[in-house]
Amino acid sequence: MSSPLIERTTDHFFMCRPVLVPYLASVAAGREDKTLRNTLSQVLGSLNSASFLNNKEVSAASVVVFSSLLPLVHEAVSQSLLKENNPALVTYLSSMQDQTLIKECIKQWCGQGSVLKTWVVNASIPLSPSHSTLALLRSQAAMPHGTVTSATEQVKPVKAAITTEQLAEAKSAWTNPSKLSCDEKVSRQGPVVPVDGEHNVLITSALPYVNNVPHLGNIIGCVLSADCFARFCRLRGDNVLYICGTDEYGTATETKALAEGLTPQQICDKYHAIHSKVYQWFGISFDYFGRTTTEHQTKICQDIFWSLEKNGKISKDSVDQLYCSKCDRFLADRFVEGVCPYPGCGYEDARGDQCDACGKLINAIELVKPRCKLCSTSPEVRSSNHLFLDLPKIEKSLSEWLSTSSKQWTNNAKVICDTWVRDGLKTRCITRDLKWGTPVPLDGFKDKVFYVWFDAPIGYVSITANYTNEWEKWWKNPSQVNYYEFMAKDNVPFHSVVFPSTQLGTGENWTMVNYLVATEYLNYEDGKFSKSRGVGVFGDQAIETGIPSDVWRFYLLYLRPEAQDTAFSWVDLQTKNNSELLNNFGNFIHRALSFVFKFFEAAIPEAKPDESDFMLMAAVNQELKHYTTALANNRQRDGLRAILSITKIGNQYIQEHEPYKLVKPNRTEKEKERGASVIAIAANLVCLVSIIADPYMPEIAKNIRGFLNLSSQQTRLPGHFCCLLPAGHKIQEPKPLIIQIDDETVNKFKEQFAGKAPSEKKAADPAEIAKLEAQIAEQSAKVRKLKESGTASKDEILAEVTILLSLKGQLAALQGVDPAAGGKEKKKKKGGGAGKEQAKVPPASSSVAPATIVNPAEVERLQGLVTEKNRQRIYDSSSIRQEGSRDTLRARLVTVRGAQPAGRVAKQLDTAYRVAVDSAPRRASPAQYSSVSCLARFIPRTGFSLWNIPGIYGGDKLGGLRSEQIPAK
Repeated sequence: MSSPLIERTTDHFFMCRPVLVPYLASVAAGREDKTLRNTLSQVLGSLNSASFLNNKEVSAASVVVFSSLLPLVHEAVSQSLLKENNPALVTYLSSMQDQTLIKECIKQWCGQGSVLKTWVVNASIPLSPSHSTLALLRSQAAMPHGTVTSATEQVKPVKAAITTEQLAEAKSAWTNPSKLSCDEKVSRQGPVVPVDGEHNVLITSALPYVNNVPHLGNIIGCVLSADCFARFCRLRGDNVLYICGTDEYGTATETKALAEGLTPQQICDKYHAIHSKVYQWFGISFDYFGRTTTEHQTKICQDIFWSLEKNGKISKDSVDQLYCSKCDRFLADRFVEGVCPYPGCGYEDARGDQCDACGKLINAIELVKPRCKLCSTSPEVRSSNHLFLDLPKIEKSLSEWLSTSSKQWTNNAKVICDTWVRDGLKTRCITRDLKWGTPVPLDGFKDKVFYVWFDAPIGYVSITANYTNEWEKWWKNPSQVNYYEFMAKDNVPFHSVVFPSTQLGTGENWTMVNYLVATEYLNYEDGKFSKSRGVGVFGDQAIETGIPSDVWRFYLLYLRPEAQDTAFSWVDLQTKNNSELLNNFGNFIHRALSFVFKFFEAAIPEAKPDESDFMLMAAVNQELKHYTTALANNRQRDGLRAILSITKIGNQYIQEHEPYKLVKPNRTEKEKERGASVIAIAANLVCLVSIIADPYMPEIAKNIRGFLNLSSQQTRLPGHFCCLLPAGHKIQEPKPLIIQIDDETVNKFKEQFAGKAPSEKKAADPAEIAKLEAQIAEQSAKVRKLKESGTASKDEILAEVTILLSLKGQLAALQGVDPAAGGKEKKKKKGGGAGKEQAKVPPASSSVAPATIVNPAEVERLQGLVTEKNRQRIYDSSSIRQEGSRDTLRARLVTVRGAQPAGRVAKQLDTAYRVAVDSAPRRASPAQYSSVSCLARFIPRTGFSLWNIPGIYGGDKLGGLRSEQIPAK
């Protein structure tokens, strides 16, 4: 297929998919979205000129288009949409669907079920409250979960292409298990130190801050992701040390102590215990969970500082800060509040580091009318001397180190680090005028402490020193240690630039991060977690729900935000638990072991596998390889899906062979022997699942080992599916592993964790309104006078304007008016015709363009920048980057145009667009998006793969590409 045709097909695909997926979701749910229908009509109409419509060959282009649009021809509503806008497309899709190979593929994919619902349930749908997979699943009739269902009710057939070599491997693995160390145990004896000749793995997760309880996003972003990997490494025989602890110094601790009427140390003790309890309940397998308020932390941190100072990597400078004379102290960011300095905001309680109203970052000395948070006194600006890490002097060494080390980092970590380093590093202040922190040992600075982000990463080292006196074998041994760091993306700059620069600046032989693993954010339902507003589930609350910890682990790892932000949903948790865990995973375990217990007096029968059994083993080995590769590369979602694929294979195997019928007394000896073999192989597959499930669901894996009458000590991960349970091995009676989550439970928790309802506003006080109006009039006059004087500076005018805007905002709030809505309507122009009806303002979701454009040149320039941002996820152009983020540019463009903010539909389409873009390689150029290898990423993630049709897969139509060249998502 020619490159231009591929590019055009890709363009058509991108046009369709952002609208198509949510539209089909609405159709499947029985509530067709008319707005999306209208939008899709325009898109489908644009496909009339598509060249693939006249191409009768089955090609890569036709694969993409057909698999994307297939559901449209299976529903009356969407059929009419097609006929209205593109009759040629109807003919094309119908002719494609009539081909024998494609018919067979569709039949295998969805069986007798609905093509539309099968497509939508498995497609990647934008996170939108009204067009989500969750809403669709919620609308479908729930499958009864009270009894064990048959595999055909829940598992689609699993077919795998098995080569002769894979079949031979499967036979060898089963008949010669001793060669594969199937019965080796995982041995762990502490303290763990590096061992010569072994694969020594040091794992840290970002130290959780001690001022609050961790929420689900904190847990999956750091400690749970690291735990999953640590457990996997132990399974494969690595020598692993997993270290974490609470980060206890800094302003936030002092602020929390003031809020709760405790000392900082009491706050640290209280929340360290809470964190420890939460992580223990979640099954986080730290080798040691420590804290930073220790003597080791002080000594190691100060030793590192002295090395930096000796090597000339520390500089001194003065910084203007707010000083409270009444409290006799400099005010750190969190100890000062005031009026937000940004025009149009004027929020009166903005903090010294950020405004909660507009979300912008603030320098404390920029606040209008600042006040001390402790005594409310107005502070003064004073100069304070501080110490700086001289990053420009270390920049060359850092760049050389990054050029080799960062290749193995997650993509978002590399991107964030690149943006910091690209424009050159600046000196960074590493001291603060606080009392609670690691004291600075240098004369003249002993009244200060180290800044928390200089101090905190050193906590990994000091916590290890509290664990073992041989800590240097881990931290000053780069040739023998592979170091993995886990964190959320907001911690990346400090771990990719500041901490490595600190290590390099000492000139010592430090173990530095080899693999920096960063996640995106986990949101809660349609918003963010908030302790103050009661939104979202926090660790201590998860314990109280009664839902087992392994279910939480399973679901959080299932939607781990690896490439883009994801969202926790109660309905989705219920769906995944009841379908994937109960009906698939738990169903297979219970069925397989129940047959052993019922028909063979709890003893594993002898297995005499035939060719079909070895085919099964080869298919399992494929998934086992996917599992191992995924986890080794920290694609933990893919690893979990490999486990679920194996249990689906097991369910299908039992369903196809029906061993419970073959072993009945009235059957022949040959049939009974066959039934026994199937049951024995299924039981061994259960044993394999108990091993590979441990990184995800350790308690469930332990329970399965209990059913199998095995030691609680975990078995090493085998390279292939082998005989783990010899004939005659006795098992225990299996019990249900997974509990159904019902609608009542979901509704209760959705309401409980939805947040506090806003309190009703009191009626505005007329006297207060009059007072504010008088203040506004006075302040307006003051601003006018300053502007007319011609002598006032811009800063003086801006300060007074900010106060004026703040007063107007307060008045609007009292009157119940949205300040963003603007003032009173302008008077009609002369000659406008008093009797004429005024034109209605289009709603926010309207696509109507504004009547006038304030500055056409600026609009054109900004539109070009927005387009360029959309095309390039990684911005190589510094001029574009300096213009701001894509969202910033869009906001400016809207302002210049005078348009209203985008409405619901526009937001949904924007979300869908970002989902599509995020699934592409981050560094791919626009031209690369059109390549066949990338094209495969954009096919709906449905499991409906036409790539296996002869003549496409590996054929000339794809330019002879091999399977491994088509990346799986």
